[in-house]
Amino acid sequence: MASLAARHVLKPQSVRCAQSVMCRESCLASSSSLMAHTAQQSRPMVTSSTHFGSLQGGYDTSLHASYTSKLQSFGGSWFHLSTVSPSEYTDSRTPDDLDEGIPFRRSNTNADPNKQLKKSTLFDDRADAKLAALSTAKHEADVAKAAFLVHSQPEQSDASVSEELHFRWNQSEQQLAHAYSQAIKYTSRVLNNQEATATAEKLMYEWMARFTDSFDDGSITKKRNIQRNADEFSDVQDTVYVNKKRMVRTIHKVVAKLSSEDSSINEDDTLNLPTIHIPPPSSKDYINLLRAYSISKARRKGQQSEALIVNMLELARITSFYYNVDHPKWTQDRVNDFGMECDNNGVKKWISWTKENVPNSKAFALAIKCYAGSTHNESFERILLLNHVHNEFSQSCHPLIPGIYNDDPYVLFHSIKSLRNFQVEDERNKGEEWLRKLHRFVTSGENAGYLQEEASESDTAHASTAEPNKIDVTAAYTTNIRLLARLRGVKGAATDARKVLERMHGVYDVIEKEEGSIASIDIRENAYNLLLGLYRDSKSVEDVRRAIELIERMVDAGTKPAKDRKGVPLPTDQSFEYAILALANISDAEAAIQEADKLIQMMEEQEHLERSIVVYNAYLKLCAKQMFGKAELYEKALETLGRLKEMSKQHTAASPSSETLSLVIKSCSLAERTDHESVLATASNLFDQLVAKEADEKSAEALTDGCYYHMMRCVNTHVIDEVERKDKIEDLFSEACQRGLCSNSILTLFRNAVSEEDYILTVGKGRLADSWVANVTGPKALYTDGSKGGAGKNARRHGKSTSDWAKNQKLKDSQRVASKEAKRAKKFFKKIKN
Repeated sequence: MASLAARHVLKPQSVRCAQSVMCRESCLASSSSLMAHTAQQSRPMVTSSTHFGSLQGGYDTSLHASYTSKLQSFGGSWFHLSTVSPSEYTDSRTPDDLDEGIPFRRSNTNADPNKQLKKSTLFDDRADAKLAALSTAKHEADVAKAAFLVHSQPEQSDASVSEELHFRWNQSEQQLAHAYSQAIKYTSRVLNNQEATATAEKLMYEWMARFTDSFDDGSITKKRNIQRNADEFSDVQDTVYVNKKRMVRTIHKVVAKLSSEDSSINEDDTLNLPTIHIPPPSSKDYINLLRAYSISKARRKGQQSEALIVNMLELARITSFYYNVDHPKWTQDRVNDFGMECDNNGVKKWISWTKENVPNSKAFALAIKCYAGSTHNESFERILLLNHVHNEFSQSCHPLIPGIYNDDPYVLFHSIKSLRNFQVEDERNKGEEWLRKLHRFVTSGENAGYLQEEASESDTAHASTAEPNKIDVTAAYTTNIRLLARLRGVKGAATDARKVLERMHGVYDVIEKEEGSIASIDIRENAYNLLLGLYRDSKSVEDVRRAIELIERMVDAGTKPAKDRKGVPLPTDQSFEYAILALANISDAEAAIQEADKLIQMMEEQEHLERSIVVYNAYLKLCAKQMFGKAELYEKALETLGRLKEMSKQHTAASPSSETLSLVIKSCSLAERTDHESVLATASNLFDQLVAKEADEKSAEALTDGCYYHMMRCVNTHVIDEVERKDKIEDLFSEACQRGLCSNSILTLFRNAVSEEDYILTVGKGRLADSWVANVTGPKALYTDGSKGGAGKNARRHGKSTSDWAKNQKLKDSQRVASKEAKRAKKFFKKIKN
């Protein structure tokens, strides 16, 4: 038993359980209460809320002297009662004597009554009130315990007094447990306050330590990992991580103890008062603290949640082993223990304590949520480990221990939300696996009673709840689609995203057909738009067909009442934009333009949608790509621009933007026309309009590097005279550099338009000036040869010293390699340690 119980509640460094201090005034109050009760043994039993220092009765000097000597022998040399009588005693407790380390302090009751109480400014009024109640409850529990222990000395053998004091002590411990629960609940609810979360955490570990201190077995009360002095940190571990093998072994042993038949009986006919223990924290108390972790901005909250889960299982192990009759350290006096009593349901209390302290699915889900979005370099590995441990728990505990489910939706939900990058193959595979399990759980009729089995106080661990008693799984599905959307151009990404979208509609259909569904889902337009974005970047003609089908589904939903849409959202301007751009993957240019015209007409017919310029810009981009080099491109662009100017009189959102004018200039440069002067005049006029929008010669608000490139290309194509063409290109290049818009394309076009000698005289050799490329949005060149750098580039920069450059570079490379090796070794040894 000693070896099993020696490994006690493990505490992270951020928490140090305060020492339970029994102040000398508390013992004085106990003495007063005892003497008052001795004078009135015929008085009826008082309720648990009665303060022991307020018991009234006659005063006997001899009794006072007797109790004084008992308290001195019991409490140590710091008791001085010879000059104090119970009638003179008042309850004057100082902050140092009560609730060491808690922000709220009770004031001295002997202070000036007209003086206002000093309240904590850290928390809200409810949290302060609960902390004050906890202070009072701890004092009364210490007083009750002192009173009973003093009267239980051999000289005091009055059975009725001992029984009443024992009852009061028991009730005070019950009230103290409730006070701890309320204090943790309300301090953990104070948002954006790390001090409040830390206080709730400290109270939790203090409560757990007080529970383990209440055992009579020396091996249990001996502390190894919890310091009783706040100044001692030598044995406190920095971080306590979940160890899979140890956790699995422990839970199997705990379940075996719970499954074994308990045949213990009290064979002693004498009246023995049961040993009293403060009830340990319940699962709701742990959930309150874990939820506070998950929504806080505290550092290392993932490690703190793991430490709490480890300690929860440790308490379950302690109780299950201590009360089990098959253990070799079992003694018959443990039968007469408060934990062996039965509750209102006829279940022994130690069994309930054990079940409440086994981490359930919600605890694992909140611990995983603490790692979601964490910058911890091993957060994904920790999430995988927590999932593995939870799976083992669900297989061994269900249905003996409530609240633990195989493929629990909360665990899967937060596991999916924690994913960050589907370019990592393991994350993509796990995302698909977890979503498949979640989908199977929420759509299966066998799990219809899941929410009824949950605690009455619902957990808000998931993102949001659209309906009462429903699990909103929308974010889990959209997270998968969003991560897949980042794999634009990757083969199979669009297909996988489409499967996820169809699963969302599958959940919606189950909700519509079955009244007892546990899930709710809101299929929004962003899920459709992300998928359309994947179709846009796909090179497959089949995906173009799917994109048109998807946008037509959204348009068709707008013609139906909301209840008949089957969850299909209405299209947005972005939906039409992506669908039009997807048509660029069709080889038949005429068919693509015709289909785009239909989509434009559909968009204009949508009553709920304001006509947006982004859709028409997409149309111009499609025309420039599908009609590249054709003379009709010029007329098409001017026709679209004229239509937009006319439309903008009624629809201001459709007014031509700077991007629109730039796209028309692009069309002028790409169209192969014979009327060069007319095309050049149109492009120059539009370019002058963009220049007029700029504040000065160096601004780049309306103009872009693409606009300058296409204007230079238009000049290069439609200016016949060679000298004039060269002069205009040089002027445009100079303006682009002055505005910080010298892109790689502009640099290349300028290099091809002038001689090599003129190019070197204008641009020079080496690195380009930073001001030349400051506002470039397209492909950027850093050097005059059009490159971004390479081996030896730094050594050949003009105007910069190259002394010891190679030596310093080698030193930096060696330091980088050493740092990587150190991180790899640290990770390896950490895994071995766990």
